Amino acid sequence: MRARPHTKTPSLCAVLATLALASCQSGGGDNAAVAAQGSFVGPMQCAMPLPSGPPEKPDRLRAFGTAAAWNVGRNVGRNAITGAGTFVAGPVGGAVAGNLAARALPSEFDIRGQWKITDATADCGCSLSFAATGSWTGANQPRGAASSSGCNNALLATANDWRLDETMTGLDAELLLYAQNGNRIAVLTRDGPNYYSGRLSSGQPLTLWRD
Repeated sequence: MRARPHTKTPSLCAVLATLALASCQSGGGDNAAVAAQGSFVGPMQCAMPLPSGPPEKPDRLRAFGTAAAWNVGRNVGRNAITGAGTFVAGPVGGAVAGNLAARALPSEFDIRGQWKITDATADCGCSLSFAATGSWTGANQPRGAASSSGCNNALLATANDWRLDETMTGLDAELLLYAQNGNRIAVLTRDGPNYYSGRLSSGQPLTLWRD
């Protein structure tokens, strides 16, 4: 009778060692996957989605004509408030009432306040705020402070101040945005009292507007 070849049976220790190694390798893969998932940066979040893009440019003559009509009415309101203040408290009262009227009835052309701006893409927007010293006196200050909120574009995120080159008619007034280091980051042109269009210094088109 032919003897069968001797086969070595794995010891219990060897089996346990093999299972432990497999478990470690599996756990390492899971840990790597978790680590990779934790370091993954998702898609850029848009602060203000614009599915239909920014508003279209207004009809310039109609927009400026409407603004001029509003300003005429507001000037009447200012004069009435100032007159009432003068009647009640004399010249000092008139000056105080005039300042109150300027704040309560701002011109359509007053750039101060919060605006919306395309975040370097037509389907996403963010906020841009303008401030200037003093009260509204019928014309914008030539410069002031700017700050952005929710802007993912690196240039818009650095907005620090603005300069406005007014024109006699208000049409085509040039608005310049600057970073804190003095670099110009955008140039826009007024297409309506509440609408500007232009480009970033990197070339992307921009639309700036407010409701």
